[in-house]
Amino acid sequence: MNTYQVRFKTNPDPSNPGGIIMQYTRVGDITHEEIRLRVAYADKVKLQGAFLKAGLYLHSFGQEDPGRDVMPDPDQDYEVTNEMMRQLGFDIPA
Repeated sequence: MNTYQVRFKTNPDPSNPGGIIMQYTRVGDITHEEIRLRVAYADKVKLQGAFLKAGLYLHSFGQEDPGRDVMPDPDQDYEVTNEMMRQLGFDIPA
């Protein structure tokens, strides 16, 4: 099972109030090509649930930080596998 590092970027979904669109960039990718894969979530709860299902935790050391919004940190590198990315909703070929 190969792992790689990504950074997630989220934006509001203009077609769904409260919705979120998420994209990712591979860290250290020498091609520097924008990855056009996107996932739309109905709300923050759905996004957070997808991260839990994939085994990616958005709280540091399992502790909630009341001063921080629980969203993927765009400056944080996340170590993932293709399976984790599929569980987040990205169409990654098998």
